[in-house]
Amino acid sequence: MGINVLSQIIDNVKNAGVYSVIMDETQDLKKHEQVSIVLRYCDKQLNVLENFIGFYKTEKMDGETLSYLLKNTLQGLGLKIENIRGQCYDGAASMRGSYSEVAKRIQDENKLALYVHCHAHILNLCVVDVCGKVAPIRNMFGTLNKIYTFIGASSKRNSVFEKVQKELNVSNSTLKSLSDTRWSYRIESIRSVLTNFNSIISTLEHINETDSIHGSDASSLLKNIQDFEFIFCLKLMKQVLQLTNSLSIHFQKKNANYSSVGILTNATLLELESLRNDDSYKLFWTKTEQFATKEDIRLPDITRKRKIPSRFGGGEATTINNISSYFKVSIYFPVLDIIINDIKTKFEENNITILNALQCSLSNKNCSDENILEVCNTYDIIIDDFKAELKLFSKMCLSSDIPENFENRLNFFLSKDLIGSFENMYKIFKIYLSIPMSFASSERSFSSLRRLKTFTRNTIVQEGLSNIAILNIENMYPMNFDKIIDQFSAESTQRGRRLQLI
Repeated sequence: MGINVLSQIIDNVKNAGVYSVIMDETQDLKKHEQVSIVLRYCDKQLNVLENFIGFYKTEKMDGETLSYLLKNTLQGLGLKIENIRGQCYDGAASMRGSYSEVAKRIQDENKLALYVHCHAHILNLCVVDVCGKVAPIRNMFGTLNKIYTFIGASSKRNSVFEKVQKELNVSNSTLKSLSDTRWSYRIESIRSVLTNFNSIISTLEHINETDSIHGSDASSLLKNIQDFEFIFCLKLMKQVLQLTNSLSIHFQKKNANYSSVGILTNATLLELESLRNDDSYKLFWTKTEQFATKEDIRLPDITRKRKIPSRFGGGEATTINNISSYFKVSIYFPVLDIIINDIKTKFEENNITILNALQCSLSNKNCSDENILEVCNTYDIIIDDFKAELKLFSKMCLSSDIPENFENRLNFFLSKDLIGSFENMYKIFKIYLSIPMSFASSERSFSSLRRLKTFTRNTIVQEGLSNIAILNIENMYPMNFDKIIDQFSAESTQRGRRLQLI
């Protein structure tokens, strides 16, 4: 049955004409390396689809092995390498070299297969950088992890926590663990601690007073939590991650495209930059101070004058005379400077010339003859024909007051049923939308792998595992049971042949 669904997916990809490849890897229960492959393409109405086509076991994770696995899989399914228009792989430091080699090997056979570094992973790297360079932020996340491990991961101590919640008449919300891979998701852990702050304090105080074994651990955690620096960092990262979390969620959507990613990234940058001024800091400081006062947390004293680092405009003669200024130049400004600069520089990697040319041509915003020429030369389109279509379409948009941006013009193109009338634009829309912005769909398949390959099912053969996963993940596809029965009947009549039921 999984083969039947896979057959439908491959037929759809072939009908689309062009497609992109998304690939990521993980270890299963038996410590085997499982490579997840997802194909991204557009249907005839330019709806973006991302379909999982299976798990593939590999013993090596080098570029040569992975590229062979990918090409062998695609060719075995009857898909042409020359029809690939985009590639998106894991960009982690441990695997980046291997996947860069995969991208290069595919591009050696097909120069149109653009390699895009996963935007969600780039964003995670930006937040990781903050944690690595600002020690108080690193310490705050370390304390968060200890809170969850000490209370949330212990049934005995968690029951004390739930009892305290009832006594304080607060909502019975659980503590959230920190994600090792999705740093932007750590906003949930921060929110859970802020929401349950009084309950956490009371729980730790109770354990400190009644538990002779773990009382010292509770006392140590209390000291860390009731420190103003912890509260300051907690509040600051909540403010920052609230902004970047929206960006992270969008990156993981199947319909995310280069245009929408760029617009939201720029908007996020503007919001982060708006926080980096004295007025915004004063407002943040006031709210943080009010929270600390409410929780009986005393502000620390400056025991000696501290020199402002030169990179923040300081010098020999300038010193910090109050605690607010110290936190501003030591934590608040550095955090914002690092993440703003990282987003600007790290995302530049995906500032690809042809993607910019495609976006300008289709949105008509800042579109130049060079953009149009770049698109036509790259995708073998007659330039005069493409120019004529763009000119006519722009006049139609102008007469209907359609703004010069990609999303509005795409919706107008579809609403007026222009697919058959503007063949070159249709072709370019399809290519542009087929290029992936993240490998989130491939990562999501790992959740199914953990559910499917359990201790009671860890001897399943690789083909069976892949077919079950396809059925589980691509469950929207209809089953043609008559075709499955006919195929089973035909296969079972052959000596020594049996059809895989899954």
